[in-house]
Formats: sequence, structure tokens, C-alpha cells
Amino acid sequence: MTYTQPARRNGRRSIALGCALAVLLTVGAAFANAELIRIQRDAGQWVMANGNYQGWNYSTLNQITSYNVKNLQVKWTLQLGVTDSLEAPPIVVGNTMYILTPKPNTVYALDLTREGFIKWSYRVDQPNLSQAKACCGAQSRGISYADGKIVLNSLDGQLMALDANTGTVLWNTQVTDLSITETTTNAPLIVGSNILIGNEGGERGVRGWVAAYDLQTGEQVWKFYNTGPNADMGIGERWNPFYEIDKKWTEPGVDTWYGDSWKLGGGTAWGYFTYDPESNLFYYGTANCGPWNPDYRRDPATAPGLDQYLSKYCASTIARDATTGEMVWAYQNTPQDQWDFDEPGQNFVADLTIDGQVVKALIKPARNGFFYVFDRLTGELVRDVFAYTNVNWASGVDRETGMPIYNEDALTYTDIPTPISVCPFIAGNNWYNDAYSPATGLVYFQAENRCATFTGTEAEYTPGESYILMSFTDIGNGPGGWTGELQAWDPVTGQKAWGLKTSTGNDAKPVFATAGNLVFGGTDTGEFRAVDARSGQVLWTFRTGSNFRGSPMSYTGPDGKQYLAVVTSQAPTDPQIGTDTTADAAGRYRRAGTTLYVFGLP
Repeated sequence: MTYTQPARRNGRRSIALGCALAVLLTVGAAFANAELIRIQRDAGQWVMANGNYQGWNYSTLNQITSYNVKNLQVKWTLQLGVTDSLEAPPIVVGNTMYILTPKPNTVYALDLTREGFIKWSYRVDQPNLSQAKACCGAQSRGISYADGKIVLNSLDGQLMALDANTGTVLWNTQVTDLSITETTTNAPLIVGSNILIGNEGGERGVRGWVAAYDLQTGEQVWKFYNTGPNADMGIGERWNPFYEIDKKWTEPGVDTWYGDSWKLGGGTAWGYFTYDPESNLFYYGTANCGPWNPDYRRDPATAPGLDQYLSKYCASTIARDATTGEMVWAYQNTPQDQWDFDEPGQNFVADLTIDGQVVKALIKPARNGFFYVFDRLTGELVRDVFAYTNVNWASGVDRETGMPIYNEDALTYTDIPTPISVCPFIAGNNWYNDAYSPATGLVYFQAENRCATFTGTEAEYTPGESYILMSFTDIGNGPGGWTGELQAWDPVTGQKAWGLKTSTGNDAKPVFATAGNLVFGGTDTGEFRAVDARSGQVLWTFRTGSNFRGSPMSYTGPDGKQYLAVVTSQAPTDPQIGTDTTADAAGRYRRAGTTLYVFGLP
């Protein structure tokens, strides 16, 4: 069935995007999906997670502004019937909103002309999935639209297309091996006729890959791994990394691993993908190395072996051709990663003026605590890397070599606790959606400030079981005492514009920005809030009594007015509130449940 976009009633959409985005979309139309290009130009629709190919998570709608946001009110709500953490933001195409829940992965199509009337729903049958084994939880992080189809990958690795009008299954392809607990959680990215996805399971010794599947049939077009022989990785004639450390080995995905440890090496691709229509390159970060204990990936006789056993390309940023899958360049943010420094977050595609020169940039506040700005065509660092939170595993990054300057006291070994409490613990900025505003030139994200002592452990690999081999003690706040901070940074100058610290929880939530000079997000105490994008002043709050794991988004309703939507959610077992829990503990402000809130002006 051909999808026909319903006509608008009583109003019209704004179709303007920023000039930079318009140029990128026009130039790249030959490669990118033409329908998605057209819809992205329509500011009133929201066709994919993070809003556009460039991953900005920014809306050009501006009816709701820093001046009138204080009048924002609830327009309607919908209970989604899942007691879990929902991490997939809604999308809007025409007059329909689509929402994907975590396992059991139900898709809802909501009629916006009737305040969320359910047009249809579809629940994925997942008989072979054991939720207890899936890491880390039952989350799915987004759905996509193209060519009259809603495309999703369920937690158990079913990639499928549904008719956007009826919810009818058009095709279904199993893309993972559940026997080794290989799952899928990321939002598919559709470029041309290719659906780009990756896998999850680095904590189980799963080897990471990215693949393209045909939009019309679901058949595999290509598949490449992030570790292993060149042929497996798509390394060929176009391979041209910027730094010599990446040109040193004939087969970096094998030569930088001890023995055949690359076969269980992690480096999965479970986060968000972004795309540059101008160059036809897509960008993604790879997850932690597997196992976390590096003694299983390096020669014990020469440990730490940082000149040889770098475990490429886990904990890395990778650029590939979106049509062929060929690897063009890669940069390893954390060589020989031993602290779980996945890189699942967005890599923002934007043009920046640095030292008077326009730079085709790729911007990344990485999980390892450092903020990177690359030339997105070559992988070169175009400015000094800086820390946005407390970082002590390295003192910085050498721009000549691209290598971190390691702190030897942070390196981990089997049965030997690290002499220091390593910062950040797990993540300075995790998978949560970040935002980039072309209006302010700032990047917005939630920073964390935790540290811990690491000790490597030993175990044999068992397919499908945990393969972390690391223990942690003394987990606590880093220097300064704060736990989390909503931050705004200028990627050109490396200067921090503002920050909102918290000591109640860590407010590790998605962040969303709009042209109304606003940044929206949630807090650990259950508040949904609007913040002035330039000053960081909190302008409006609304108590929901739940948590925020999915990003807010904005759209134009059938009446021509701007609306803001967010799903609040909380798993039933997090947190357990005991009789001795302090009165101001974040958990006392939240309760289990999943609710869609839609806000608008009076």
C-alpha cells in the first residue's frame, strides 16, 4: 500500500531550516533518501531520532520562546502501558505520531487530529528473547520513517518494516544471533534505499558490526565488522585515516589485538548514526572493548603495551560510505579501552568557522570525558581536545599523534586495584541524546561526575553470558562533589557558556533544543524543564513524578500551532525506596510508569 500523507487542517507548517542545513540537504540529495530530505525541510515534522541526518536534535520551530514558555501547559496525555524505561523519542510524519516502547516493542500510531487517538498498534513477537541476558535492559532507541514505511529493529534483532497507514508487516529479517546474546537497540538510519543499523552485546563478547539492508525487501546489502581482517572491516582502497598510528599496521583490526582476541572484542554499534549528505559519509561510535579487562587483549609479558595492543576499532569514531559501507577513516578515542568508554552518542555534522576558516566539522562530547572536533572528511582533530568533566585516566590528547596522554595509575590489571579512583566512571556523557543549536552555536549535553577503582578479574568465555571481567569499588562523586551538570559548550572556542549542576541524582537525561532559544530536558527529581539556551536560566518546570530516558521533540499540530512532546518513564525496580531513604533522595520523586505528555501554549 502506498502511504499518502494526510492533509493539514487549519494551519500551515513552517518549511524553513537554517541555511547551512538547507545547503547540505540540497547538495546531498543524489545519495540521500529524497523523501527524507523533503520532510527534514519541513520544520513541523520530526521524521527520525534527533530530527535530521546531522543529528542536531534541534527544532527550528519558534512559536514557543524563552518569553512565553512560562505559559506552557499540558494539552493531552497517553498511558503507554509499559512499566519500563522508554528511550525512543516519538517521530511525527504528517498528522501521525509514532512511538516505540521497550520490550515487548510495541509501535503506536497516534492521530494528532484527535489528540492521540490510537490509529493502530503493533506488538513484536519475541519468543526467543531472554530479557535477563540482554544488556543493558529492554531498551530500544528509536524508529524511522521512509517511503510509507515505519522501520524498527526489535530488541531480539528483528529488523522490520510496517505499513505506516495500517501497521501491516511488509517484511521481517532476523539480523542477530541470539545464542550469543547479540541484540539490536539503535534507531535505524535510512540513506537512499539503505537501512543502516548496528548490533549490541559488547558485554557478552559479541563482535561489533554495522550493516545495510534494503528498504523495499529487507535483504542484506552489505555488512562490515569493527574489528578483524581488513576484508571483514571494509578496509580497502578508500581507507585513509589521518593519524600515523592508524597507518602503522597492515591489518589494524587484527594486528593491534593479542592472538585472536578480536573475535570477542566488542566494539558494537548500538548508539546513534549521523550522516553528511555532502560527502555521503555516515558516522558512528563503537562500544567498549571486550572484555573490559585488557589483559585478555594484550600480551601479559609486555603489558600495558600501549604501543602495540590498542584493540582497534572499539571505543572509536568511524566514518563509512553510506552506499558501499567502505571504511574511509577511523579515530580511536580511547585506545585499549579498559574503562567501558563506549561512544554511542551523536557525532554532530556541522560547518564551523575556526580561525577564519570554514571547517567541515564532526563534533563529539565523548563518553571518555573529552570533547572532540574533527574534520569530518579526514578525521583530523581541528582544535585542542578538552575535558568537560573531571578526567584523570589521561591528561589530554596529543594533536600530533592523536593519542591520549595516559595516566599510568589509571591503567587496569588482573587482581590489582587501580591506585587511583578513575574518573570518569563508565561515562562522562552517556548515550543520552545531546543537542546542537545553529542559532547559538552551542552544544548541549548532560555531563556526569563519578569515579571508581577498577580491578581486573578472570573467567572463561561462555557464549551468551557476561564477559566483562572487571570489578569496581569506591564508586562516588568526583572532585567538586557534584554528580551531574547540564552543560553548554562552544565547539569553536572550547569555552563553556553555562552549566546547571545537581547533587540529587546526576540528571543523566536526553537534551533537546529549539529556535525559540530553549533547551528542554528532565531531572532526576521528576521535573520537565525549559532552560534559556543562551544563559542557562531555568524558565519553566513541570512535575511529572517520573523519569526521563527518551528525548523531547517538537512538531506542528493540525491547527498550525507548535507542540512539545516527551515520554516520561520509570522501571518498577529503580529505585527501591526504603524506610531509611532520605527525604530529598531523587527516588522519592519518581514512580513506575510510562506516559506521553504533549505540551502547548494556551
